[in-house]
Amino acid sequence: MMKIHLLLVCSLLMTTTMAFSAQWPTPGTGVTYTLDSLVAKSGGVVLKSGTDYVVTDTVIISENDTLSITDDAVVKFTQNSFFWVKKGVFTIAPPTMVVLTAENIATGFLGVRLDSSMGSSFKKMVFEYAVSFRLTDTKAYFEQCTFQYNNVGTSTSFGNGAMALFRSSPVIENCRFLFNRRSAIQGGANIANAPKIFNSLFEGNNTTGQNVPQINLGATSAGGADTVKIINSQIINAGSTNAGGIGFLPVGEVYALITGNTIRNNRYGLTFNGAQNIHAYVGYNVIDSNNIQGNPALGGSGISFTGGSASSVGQNVIVSNNILRANLWGITIQGRSRPNVGNISNSDTTDDGRNMFINNNNASTPLNDFYNNSPDDVFAQNNYWNTDIPDTAEARIFHNPDLNTLGFVNYLPIMTSEMLPVTLTNFTVWVKDEQALLSWQTLSEENSSHFNVQRSFNGKEFLAVGSVAAAGHSNKTISYRFTDGMQSNEGKHFYRVEMVDKDGTKKYSPVRMVTAGKAIDFSFYPNPAKDYVVVDAKDAFLISIVDGNGRTVFSQKTNTDQNILGISQLAAGTYYLVVKDNSGQESSKKLVKP
Repeated sequence: MMKIHLLLVCSLLMTTTMAFSAQWPTPGTGVTYTLDSLVAKSGGVVLKSGTDYVVTDTVIISENDTLSITDDAVVKFTQNSFFWVKKGVFTIAPPTMVVLTAENIATGFLGVRLDSSMGSSFKKMVFEYAVSFRLTDTKAYFEQCTFQYNNVGTSTSFGNGAMALFRSSPVIENCRFLFNRRSAIQGGANIANAPKIFNSLFEGNNTTGQNVPQINLGATSAGGADTVKIINSQIINAGSTNAGGIGFLPVGEVYALITGNTIRNNRYGLTFNGAQNIHAYVGYNVIDSNNIQGNPALGGSGISFTGGSASSVGQNVIVSNNILRANLWGITIQGRSRPNVGNISNSDTTDDGRNMFINNNNASTPLNDFYNNSPDDVFAQNNYWNTDIPDTAEARIFHNPDLNTLGFVNYLPIMTSEMLPVTLTNFTVWVKDEQALLSWQTLSEENSSHFNVQRSFNGKEFLAVGSVAAAGHSNKTISYRFTDGMQSNEGKHFYRVEMVDKDGTKKYSPVRMVTAGKAIDFSFYPNPAKDYVVVDAKDAFLISIVDGNGRTVFSQKTNTDQNILGISQLAAGTYYLVVKDNSGQESSKKLVKP
């Protein structure tokens, strides 16, 4: 029997010893600085160049002092310069956008470092072409920020990841991490961090092809003092075939809550490496098509569990209510990790399975939804295996009956198609002609009544803006759409879908956010287009093609005003070209491929 070797996340044992050149510090006397006052007082370290600002050396924000940027601005940094906040405070909150970027994007700059900064916050910030945004012993808040094209250069002593964490617990909400060269968020294996990530997008990270995931974490806390939360986010379209979705490789304890996310088109979806030091709940996620490397001997698991020993009690991980679909493997277990994928024999109802395993497949072991490559018995009861026949489910599980040195998977009883709840996936929202276009799909429906589309202006208080009738009963994919006339010409609009069953039971989709405002002006030709399309978009940074079901089928970052997109691989049909700028504003136009 083939032995599987899953290459796991390579978290580094980080150190915090660094040396820097000449610096300009603030005096630490309780002063609040602006960019203009830095120009006036820094002795040439910060300069004004036209409408932009240029940072030529290290600026230190000392204890008691604050750097506040409340106007739109572009701040350019020379190669070895950075903002260093030493127990001070750094805030960014402009009307539209503040861009922290490199004077020379080929060489980049070091970035931003926060040390023991507890009051820093960042809104509407674009952080790009740096080594890292580094947090040490810090709790900071990030909202509507974009981190893109970072990890420039070879230095990793400043930070190994677009955001590098050292004993820090930032809150990251409605942010985007795009096309960074290494991991989007990186924490050392032996350094406890507990980021709280909500409603954020991780796409195209690890473009250099390292053996790391887009979110790469080690330990989180000792004794449950703090918990990693990754909620209602998208971790999709990894930047290389070697890049995974989310990984934990701790030297220490992990406490994690991972729920409501879409984890799609990575090398693997989610991996935990450890024993009883792992404490996590993984629920209500769509873990789909994590197969981009294509080699089942090297990865491709929707969820992978490794580690542990004969003397350990296994990981304290519960996996429930997830969709695991079209990965090379659904779930793989190695070592003595012993996760709980469904146990209805105990009084705890949070571990009652209800996972859906659908068409996880590879050439070496076809239709392998669950591979127990360990000597331990594990529970995986009350799950749906894309069949109503127990013997067919058995054929999709590799365990003791297939090889007597392996443990047994206790998978009976199984869920049948009649027991499936409404399962919503691929929920997307984009803006066209001052209207919000919503689309979603259901993989299954049972006793479904209708969907209420809800809108919010603050992401917390939602009101219904319309209703869509549901199918009632279905075990196939059904697509739904809804259009909302946006009530404000600018600002954030939050949307979610409330799924209502005939008995009144309600569930909610993840929250999606779009920004209303003036549409991005762009043009393209030819249309219809067969092999390529040329897009002229001056203010764009990302161009995508979305199909009629709201799924992104092509995405390309922009380098010039004119961009050529090859579309020969797309099937004939009607699509939308979606152009995004750095602020999150989108415009779309119809594209026809004959």
